[in-house]
Amino acid sequence: MHFGDTVIHQNGGVMKKPPDKLDEMEVFQQALYNLASKHVKGDDPSSLFMCCGIMLKTCIEMYLSVLNDAAVEKVLQEVIRTIPTLRDKVEHELKKITMH
Repeated sequence: MHFGDTVIHQNGGVMKKPPDKLDEMEVFQQALYNLASKHVKGDDPSSLFMCCGIMLKTCIEMYLSVLNDAAVEKVLQEVIRTIPTLRDKVEHELKKITMH
């Protein structure tokens, strides 16, 4: 399971992801963005919250299918740890869009 530059293993351990997985992960992430964008209405922020909530719920359900509760909690703690990095990335991407 991947967050930012980390991989969460089945035992809940955390390590850096291998560089050869970057392309595969970026392709998958873009596919998720494309799918979600079909359901997000630009003038209705609640549609964005609905999509994000469903994806988060689905992720947690998938984690629970292979991890115990303690390992899922480690995953969520790692997600929380990466918020500042992800915020910087999102802000950088948004700046690129508004500059064009």
